[in-house]
This record gives sequence, structure tokens and C-alpha cells, in this order.
Amino acid sequence: MKKLIGKTLLALAVVGYMAPLAYAQEAVEVQEISEQELDTTAADIAQAARPQVTDPGMEIEALIEDFEASPLGQSFRDRPGLFYTTASTVVMAKPESRDWGNARVMAYKEALLKAQAKYVEHLGVSVRTESINRLFDDKTQMPSFSEADLRASSKLGELFDKAVAVVGGKLDGELQEMGIDPAEFRAAPQEKRAKLFERSVAETTVTRARQTLTGVIPVKTFEAHNENGDHAVAVAIVASSKFRQFVHDIAQSKGDIAPDPAKASPQPLLQMLRSDKRALINEFGIRRMYDEQGYPVLISFGQASNPYRGDDYQQRADNRELSYAAAKASSYANFAYLFNATGASEQATSQKMSRQTSGVVRAEGQSITESEEQTQEFIQTIDREISARGSISNLPGTRELFRWSEKHPLYGHEINGVVYIWHPLSEQNARQLRDFKPAHTSSQGAQQPQNRSSGQAGTSQSRDLMSADDF
Repeated sequence: MKKLIGKTLLALAVVGYMAPLAYAQEAVEVQEISEQELDTTAADIAQAARPQVTDPGMEIEALIEDFEASPLGQSFRDRPGLFYTTASTVVMAKPESRDWGNARVMAYKEALLKAQAKYVEHLGVSVRTESINRLFDDKTQMPSFSEADLRASSKLGELFDKAVAVVGGKLDGELQEMGIDPAEFRAAPQEKRAKLFERSVAETTVTRARQTLTGVIPVKTFEAHNENGDHAVAVAIVASSKFRQFVHDIAQSKGDIAPDPAKASPQPLLQMLRSDKRALINEFGIRRMYDEQGYPVLISFGQASNPYRGDDYQQRADNRELSYAAAKASSYANFAYLFNATGASEQATSQKMSRQTSGVVRAEGQSITESEEQTQEFIQTIDREISARGSISNLPGTRELFRWSEKHPLYGHEINGVVYIWHPLSEQNARQLRDFKPAHTSSQGAQQPQNRSSGQAGTSQSRDLMSADDF
């Protein structure tokens, strides 16, 4: 009833729109609007009224273009001797999923891998490719049925009829369970096919690259989302011989690195980074920064999501601790990728465009029909694998700067993160503690016997013999 009323109103609206045109002409014959036309018009109106959904991938590209047009982006993109590139991907899960926060983290890892693959291929790529063009035409290949084929087909029909007569409706029921119409099964003609014509072009390309990733560092991350909760992320990375030398010097210097007062931070890094927890949600990877004295430091960001959504505090706390552990692992992994890593990329791509004409012969009983069928298709297969492996042994001077927890501003997922820091003075201190050897000192005399307890309450404390300046 509602559908009928809706269509009536739509018809009146259409007629009302056409009425002025009818009066403008002296003799206009009013034509009835069919139900199919009403359905089509209603579908067009609904499609026009549907709101446009933003494409996060296009928004990411716009963000990258704006960044590259900025002074900072231009310095990365245009500086001689510096490799710069970006890569993007889509978060696999929707915000309704309890694992969305961790899917977002993995999307950044995927984007970083894709950017690293571009760098590895830039250093050196091996390519093997092959193209094939085929043209075939032979109308004599039209298939045919022999007398034996037709007799066999007739015999098969007789056996089917006998089987149906013996088992009654049981065979029909089994065919229906398999989604087969028994009448169509009985009426299905015997068929033969043969290729009469083919025109095709195909290409297969295999690319391989395996190079070092040492010294490659992300400098910027991007994120965009649409009204449906689809998210796209992107990463910008840079690499240069100068920065690789810096990474090498860190590994060899044992913390003996001089500060650069001209690059000193105007405020302590802990204070600057901790002041805006929401900004930490968008920080991934590792960065080189400078402290308030001008010492170069490495700041590594790791984060993970707490998937628990219930009211049990113990479970929430346990899952929070697990997410902190995962964030810590990601933060440490950043150091391994920066100091000693290898990347590999391999992709096999096959593309084929073809147009074919097939001869088809169908036999139903003693009746034979011949026809030709034309098909056109494009087939593409891609098999890609990107990997990065990093390792570092006995890196002293890293420590947890702080940890943080914050609700995602859009969806409320609990995001937990840790920030690790490497500092040259911290490495010197770590080496001193690790390599400590006690000095030999002379005896201070025999220990005096202790007095018995007086049986009264009291307090005592040691003297203030040391200060923080000693450490």
C-alpha cells in the first residue's frame, strides 16, 4: 500500500512538472506513466539525494601535495643527495571492530614497508619481462558430433529415465539439494566447443630488489578518513649518505658526540612531547631531535590499542599492560630498522588482453545446433611481497622516556603508547654502569659489637653524605 501511494505521489509530481508544458501547446495528449518508468525515476531521485562519500585515498594525496608544497616538504623533496618518497595504504578494519586501533598501527607499518620498497628499488632493481602476441584463425576447427556420440547421448537419456522410474522422486530430491533443476538436468544438451579465432597480447614482468635499509627514517605521517569510518594512512621517508654517516657514528662513538647549541630545543623534550597526548596518537616510527643543550637524540614512538571494552577493571588493566608491551616492542623495533636493516621486494605481474571466437555445437537428442560465441576479457594477476629485517646487539643508552594513554578522539578506542629515547650522555652512563669494576680499598677496622634493643620505639636515619651532583 505504501509503495502504491509513493508511486502515485511521484506520478502527480511528474505530471505537475509537465503541466506548464502541456498548457503551452494547444493540443497535447496526456500519456500514462508506466510503473517501470516510475521505478526508474524513483531510483534516479534516490541516487541524486544520496550524500557523496569522501575518498580517503584522494584526501591523503591532497595532504601529501600540500606538505610537499610547504617549505619543509620542498626541502625534503628537492634537496640534492637526499632520497624522499611516500607510500599509502588503507586500514583493513572498521572503527566498529575491537581491533581497529591495532589495525591502524599495522596500516602504518604496511605504508612504511611500501615506502621502503621504493627506496630498495631505487638503490638497485632486477627486472625480467616477456611479452607475447598471438593471432589464431581456423574455421575448420568447428566441432561436430559423430553417430556414436548421438547414440551415446540417446542411451544416456534412456538410462536417466529408467533411473527416475526406479527410485521415483528420490533422484529429483537429491538434484534439488545440489541446486539443480531435475527438468533442466534432463533437458541439458550435450555440448562441444572449439576455438576458431583468438587475438591476444600478454606480458609478464618480475622485479626483484634487495638492499640495505640502514639510515632510512620516516619524517612525516598522514591520515584521512571518510564519513563511513574508512581510514587511509601514508608515510614519508628520507635517506641520505650524510644521515647514514650519522647513524654509523652513533654506533661507533660510544656516546662521544658533541652538542650543537644552534639546534638546541627551546624546551625540554619530555615537556614538549608530553604536553599534547592527542598529538602522540599520530606519531609513528623514529625521529632525530635535539635536546635543550643541542645534543642529537633519537626518539622512538610505539603504540598499540587496548581491545577490551567491558567493565571488568582487572581485564582492562591486563589488556592495557599487554598493549604497552606491544608498543614497547614496536619502539625497540624502530632502532633495529634504523641501525642495521635489509629490505627486499619481489613482484610478479601478468596481464593479458584477448578476444576469442568459439564454435559451439549442441546436441539434444537427434537435433544439432551450431553457433559462434565471441568473448573479450582482460586478466591481471599480481603477486607482491615486501619484507624488512633489522637487528642490533647491545645498544646502550636507550630508556623509556614516558608512557601515555589516550582515547581516540573519533571513536573512543583506548590507545596506549611508549616513547623511548637514545641520548649520547645516556649511552656513556650506561657503558659506565655496564663496565663498572670495583676499586680495591683498605680495611676500616673491626666492626664494633651491636647493642641490644632498649625496648623503646624510635627512629633513625643516615647522614646526608652525598648529593645528586655525584651521579
